[in-house]
Amino acid sequence: MPKIRGNPMSGVDAMLSAAAADVGYKEGPNNDTRHGRWYGLNFNPWCDMAVSKWAADSGNASAVGRFAYCPSHVNWFRSRGQWVSKNGPVKRGDIVFYTWDGGPLADHVGVVTEDAPAGASIHTIEGNTSSGDSGSQGNGDGCYRRTRSRASVLGFGRPAYSGSSSGGGSSPSRARVTIGGLSYGYGSEGDQVTRVGRALVARGFGSHYSEGPGPVWTDADTLNYRDFQRSLGYSGSDADGVPGPDSLTRLLGSTPGKPALAPFPGAAWFKNAPRSPLVTAMGRRLVAEGCGRYADGPGPQWTDSDRNSYAAWQRKQGFGGSDADGWPGAKTWNALRVPAV
Repeated sequence: MPKIRGNPMSGVDAMLSAAAADVGYKEGPNNDTRHGRWYGLNFNPWCDMAVSKWAADSGNASAVGRFAYCPSHVNWFRSRGQWVSKNGPVKRGDIVFYTWDGGPLADHVGVVTEDAPAGASIHTIEGNTSSGDSGSQGNGDGCYRRTRSRASVLGFGRPAYSGSSSGGGSSPSRARVTIGGLSYGYGSEGDQVTRVGRALVARGFGSHYSEGPGPVWTDADTLNYRDFQRSLGYSGSDADGVPGPDSLTRLLGSTPGKPALAPFPGAAWFKNAPRSPLVTAMGRRLVAEGCGRYADGPGPQWTDSDRNSYAAWQRKQGFGGSDADGWPGAKTWNALRVPAV
């Protein structure tokens, strides 16, 4: 569907309108979806790509984020101080994350369509799920409206939508984000903050500085950055003065810092033979390190080829015996530097 930027609807209404337009959509063979083609990771589990596409289509990309791997999306909301307990009150437009095994990592995601008091069941729209309680809940055949208890909920991300109580307003945003491994937004500190401030001044967006710019992000940085975002045509929550990857690249010419890395999902996660874009990302890094042992792939489904490739990586890191059995551990995972997806 076309983007809804400029539509008089509030951010949350536009988000839910984009999601509702997908209800009834059915995937093609092997997770072939328009969401995967849009994201660039087709033939992968697509629940979070659907949420990200609804956000992009409705002009809410900076408020909701752009992710294919649910645990990375959870970490993004937590880093911004926008994480809500699983049993607390929920609002329309909250992003709900599920964990089917009760573990700390999210397995599935959707968007809440109605306010609900603490502990009450929630109403959602979700992609890559089943139409009822039978079938796979986190890798189903389409996009459906669901009513769910809190039993499998991990928690909620609360986007700062424009025109809602969770975002907007006249006060400068106090949100903080991490882009390329570097912190931006209120209270962030470092050379990257000074660089942004100087670039804003050079572009004519320094009117809110009484002194500076300096290495600590203040309300003046937020207000100047908001003016810059508005000059690019952003509005609402997309112009809250908190950098996003696109606007930061347009300001600086490139996105500084190191790429965001995927956190270690835990040893047990791999032993459950996961199907995830994270497996593809891992496999590509193994191939880049000369440890690929693939006849076909890498792909999203964990296979013996992934295990054999990872064992080669463990041996390259100096491990042997049972420490090079192909099952990922935190130390070798961190050394592999798998990008967040």
